[in-house]
Amino acid sequence: MSMAAEDYSKDDDLLNTMRDLFGDCESYFSNLYRQGQDDLKFLHGEGQWSEQAINDRRKNNRPYLVLNQLGPYAKQICNDIRQARVSIRVTPVDDKGDPETAEIMQGIIRNIERQSKATDAYEMAVSNAVSSGYGWIRIRTDYCDPMSFDQEIKIERIPNFQSVYIDPESTTLDGSDAEYCFIFDNLSKEKFEELYPDAMPVSVEMGDWQDDEGVRIAEHYYKEYQEREIVQAKIFEPMTNTFKVGVVTKEEFKVLEDNGAAIEELDRRKSMFPVIKYCKFTGSEILEKSEWLGKYIPVVPVYCEEVFIDGKRESHSLIRQAKDAQRMFNYWKTASTEFIALQQKAPYIGALGSFNSRSDQWASANRLNLPYLEYDVMHDENNQRVEPPQRAQPVMGSPAMMQEAVSARDDIRLAMGIPQANMGERGNEVSGVAIRNRQIEGDNATFHITSNLSASISQVGCILVDLIPRLYSDEKIQRIVGEDGKEQTVPVNMPYVKEGKDYRKPSAGEKPNGTFDLTTGKYDVVADVGASYSSKRQETADKLIELAQARPDVMDVAGDILFDVLDVPRGAEIADRIRAQMPPEILGDDPQAAKLQAASQAMQEMEQRLLKYEAALADKEKNKEFDQAYKMGELELKREDLRIKAEKTLADIAKIQSEIASSGTETAQESIDVLGNVVAAMNEQVQDLAQAMEIQLQFEEENQETPEPVIEGELVEPEV
Repeated sequence: MSMAAEDYSKDDDLLNTMRDLFGDCESYFSNLYRQGQDDLKFLHGEGQWSEQAINDRRKNNRPYLVLNQLGPYAKQICNDIRQARVSIRVTPVDDKGDPETAEIMQGIIRNIERQSKATDAYEMAVSNAVSSGYGWIRIRTDYCDPMSFDQEIKIERIPNFQSVYIDPESTTLDGSDAEYCFIFDNLSKEKFEELYPDAMPVSVEMGDWQDDEGVRIAEHYYKEYQEREIVQAKIFEPMTNTFKVGVVTKEEFKVLEDNGAAIEELDRRKSMFPVIKYCKFTGSEILEKSEWLGKYIPVVPVYCEEVFIDGKRESHSLIRQAKDAQRMFNYWKTASTEFIALQQKAPYIGALGSFNSRSDQWASANRLNLPYLEYDVMHDENNQRVEPPQRAQPVMGSPAMMQEAVSARDDIRLAMGIPQANMGERGNEVSGVAIRNRQIEGDNATFHITSNLSASISQVGCILVDLIPRLYSDEKIQRIVGEDGKEQTVPVNMPYVKEGKDYRKPSAGEKPNGTFDLTTGKYDVVADVGASYSSKRQETADKLIELAQARPDVMDVAGDILFDVLDVPRGAEIADRIRAQMPPEILGDDPQAAKLQAASQAMQEMEQRLLKYEAALADKEKNKEFDQAYKMGELELKREDLRIKAEKTLADIAKIQSEIASSGTETAQESIDVLGNVVAAMNEQVQDLAQAMEIQLQFEEENQETPEPVIEGELVEPEV
């Protein structure tokens, strides 16, 4: 049902139209909500006996017990769904979408869910759906603080399922095709006058609701459609130097054409664009009017069991089919209790006169726990002793009534499809596999509730993905939340630099890695159903411990992961220490692995440089030793040659001296003096050579600690 713009041109027309729409909703939902309210009360113990039965039993002073068996089953289903978290996953659709940007958008959605406590909204919707058949989730936007123009998205719960009326012609499970909805709220007159001092406190007419102390107001979301012309065109993209086919509005096409862009029209048609309008009103006037930012009505239904009867959609609660079985259980337990209560207590039977003594104790024996009872000993006419008093047969209940009560309890389980194994009760199953299979059967019987919630949360994700580009279109540092619950900040709609798993703004002159542009591209939403991250972490820890017990060597490659997932004090610190001792190739893409790998490569390079330096030093020392040995060899040869020549010269001189001495002349003495001078000169040469060798050897001793060579032989000046 679409709303034309001219219908809402005036406030009076708008009010009349809203009254007509609400009249349609009320006629459609009034009976359904009445049944849902009865189910909700029945689940919590009200209405399990009819008013007539209660009045009849009160008149006759008869009991009417309420032994509610339904509450634990409903809580079991709700708590199972709480543990099986439904997470929103974003995926790119077109070529302008980016997988990394989709992950950033997922992180923004998790941050929105955390900040607005969305789990409370989801759990309230599931609880209402299980109890009454209908639950609701609402998305709102509001300013971050009083001194800000920035808006934030909030996911809110709606406690009263009867306060929402959605378009009766909506047929989708998530309500995405609804054209309008109403949300009602009750305010005290004081609160109403504080918020709207100029408005009349006239309540919206709604069924038989009457409250002289309060004012009922209504919020109304509705769709209007604007006709616009769109153009399919080939548009040149300078970045890729190619033409791509895209769709733009007629106005956008004209702007591109006027600016000289290379663009070619392929086709043109008219299209209807939805616009969501919002207003708040009382029974007599409109209080607020505005336009919603997104294209979806921000109210999402959660149904329990969707059924179509006579062409009319209904949603039944979990306990709808188990109510009669609960009534039967109450009746048979009450009847059994009444049957036993009406019977006399088992009396003591004894001969006349046995109770004469201490008669007060015998009279109270059925009420008091007496340690002993004394009786009067009696004898018959034959002087035979009479048996002491004996208690009669105790009161017995009705086996048929008890069996009927047990059967009624089983009927309650069957009506809801929840076996004993799902409630932790022991059945006929023996093995763990059999128990687990029975639990799976019970989960399958109620899985439609989880599936319906998944569809609804998927629609919540679609609304958020539609709103995020509109509210987060400016350059900013945005906080995101990972799947593990860890927070980080990311630059959005501006260039970024990636360091490991972290992102930051590039510094001056630094080349960016890319841009997370939230305003471009199309993204789809899928809701994944599974265990919560904490449950997955515990399960991972259990499996790793089992694997480590079977194969201890696993700790060498996965010890850091085990302490990461273990919920123990300082577990992260232990994981970091283990990770620091692991080879970088095992760590893979871990952010610390890159640092360790870089450090390892630097150490390897330093080791190679040290080896080369040591080799160069070794070569240099070898060359030095060779030079020294060569020089020492030369000196040794020179010394030996000089020694041999000196010895030969001395021998010749000695011979000449002998010949001159035998002549006895004065000339001979002169010749001897000349020869003595020659010998002295030769001795000086030998001494100089020996001194040079001593200096060289002393240098070697100081630097290499080599033994000092001994110079053999010494020239002696011959006696004349």
